[in-house]
Amino acid sequence: MLEKHLANWAEWSRILRGALHVRRSLLYLAIASLIVLIVHRTRVISVPSKAIPVAEVSGKNWHYDLSFPVYNSSTLERLIQCESQGRNISRTDSNGQMSWGILQFNGTSTWNEMEQRFNFYGDPRNPPDAIHMADMMISRGLIGRWACARSLGLTK
Repeated sequence: MLEKHLANWAEWSRILRGALHVRRSLLYLAIASLIVLIVHRTRVISVPSKAIPVAEVSGKNWHYDLSFPVYNSSTLERLIQCESQGRNISRTDSNGQMSWGILQFNGTSTWNEMEQRFNFYGDPRNPPDAIHMADMMISRGLIGRWACARSLGLTK
């Protein structure tokens, strides 16, 4: 009986050693395959450092490249030139309230109201956000919210 158990143990031992050799061989094969794939498949892809602009808005001594379409660029350019000369500034407006950015949005009334109306949330001090918001407002007939629009004759 002991001899039978020893024979069985020896048989299982050979089988297990063979299985370990197969697993080790498969592991080496997988590693070698990965190395071949990495070495032969690696390609250098150049990615531009900046996104290609979709639109631009510019004036005298200022320029903004934008990653979204602008539908009222000439009106926006005139409005920005009048409101801030393209500079991102904050100052107290004629009504005593603080206005921000290149389009001089009043953050506590106009900007907050338009965020709700257009479901667009951003910062009036961020030129692309301000341009996007103003473009939506102009497209919806709200250009009269800017005093400069009236002085430039942009309102009806």
